[in-house]
Amino acid sequence: MNTTIKASLLVAALAIAVGCGGGGASGGAGTPAGQHVGFFVTSNAGPFAHVWVNVKQVSLTSASGNVTLLKSSAGKPVDLSSLNKAGKQLFAALGVGNIPQRSYSQVQVTVDNNVSVFPTGATHGTAGSFVGATGALKTITFPTNSTGTQPIIAKFDLSKWSMAGSQVTASAQDDSGSQVDSTSQEPEDFEGSVSNLSGTAPTLAFDISGDGNTTHVTTDATTTIANSDGSPNPVLTNNSRVDIVGTLDSTTLILAASSIRIHVGNSHQPNRLVGTVASATSDALVINISGCEGILPSNSTANIATTSTTTYLDGHGLSLTQAQFFTAAAVGTRIDAQGTYDQSSNTLTATTLSIRKEGEGGDGGSGGGGGNDQEAQVQGGVASVDVANSAIVMTISEYEGVLLSKGASLNIATTSSTVFNGVTLATITSGMNLEVRGTYANNVLTATEVKLNGDGHGGGG
Repeated sequence: MNTTIKASLLVAALAIAVGCGGGGASGGAGTPAGQHVGFFVTSNAGPFAHVWVNVKQVSLTSASGNVTLLKSSAGKPVDLSSLNKAGKQLFAALGVGNIPQRSYSQVQVTVDNNVSVFPTGATHGTAGSFVGATGALKTITFPTNSTGTQPIIAKFDLSKWSMAGSQVTASAQDDSGSQVDSTSQEPEDFEGSVSNLSGTAPTLAFDISGDGNTTHVTTDATTTIANSDGSPNPVLTNNSRVDIVGTLDSTTLILAASSIRIHVGNSHQPNRLVGTVASATSDALVINISGCEGILPSNSTANIATTSTTTYLDGHGLSLTQAQFFTAAAVGTRIDAQGTYDQSSNTLTATTLSIRKEGEGGDGGSGGGGGNDQEAQVQGGVASVDVANSAIVMTISEYEGVLLSKGASLNIATTSSTVFNGVTLATITSGMNLEVRGTYANNVLTATEVKLNGDGHGGGG
């Protein structure tokens, strides 16, 4: 979904950090139990370019009363219009909740009374409020036949929405019979604290939790990993606070992580914008907004400013210099900006700017995982070299982009296309310190570049 919905926020307010991202909960470090139910949203097309709402709670009604599936004090911003592309429905995972297995007759989706509506062709939204709102909240109710054992899908029928002045009339319906898979679900953003970590990098399993909800996560060799401040050697541990982009399986409720960002210090910020580059200078961007956190957009675009301390990352979690980032951030490139947002100037001043990994957002498509190889950069000492087979074994001291561990042994393969700087394969000796960049798979890094004595990790400004 073009809005990178964050289920974390919604998922029991999973402390969502991306705005418009996804979030979820499963139970424990194994396959979620039957009473854990995923909640997805979709939409029918309507006469709007964007309809931004802020979802705060999802509840279900049974003969025994109401139960809360998801709840968030901050809410989860969602662009409902982005969930229908040229008549094709897309699905956004807003989270996973734990509810009793019983017959439910109604679903109630509670949103902020404030809504930002962009008529087709408009670049600025009209601030509105919902007809029938109670105080600062509006509850949209629709019937369901759920037994609490299958995903619940809310379809917001925008063809039946209308706006008179600033008053918005809204409706939704149950769509739980639809099939939600990786081809119709965009990767979403989840946030939480890590627990129950198991496995050996790069194949890990763990939970992320917040506000009482838990999402089970898995990784593989294609999962990118980075520290939020751009520093090397990202290490995933229990109690780490993380942002994760991935796709939630609607049956197993397991999140396949495409990328992981570990919060470091104060580098994580409450405001976030995701979108494609509309224009760029050497130190600033204008983006077309497709996702957010902590912001309810009133414009279709936003200004992204930088400072001397801004951290830059590429789509593989590798740190970049400012010049490298802005060279890569061509028009149409999907980027993620975290920082502080000023409403009056419609400007987010970024503490972190990163290029989104291919497949993480856009037009609906593949979820976590991606291709078979993952780009990575490592530094370390040479343990051995085999010139005849164009191979090197290194002991890793620094790494970026992939789930490795400091001190691990890594096989380096070189090819006729490998670029050598300051060294050749024939002059490499044991104990020499190298920096290598290339594609990683099955504990082999196939080098695109080998440098003598690495020259740093890039970084901010």
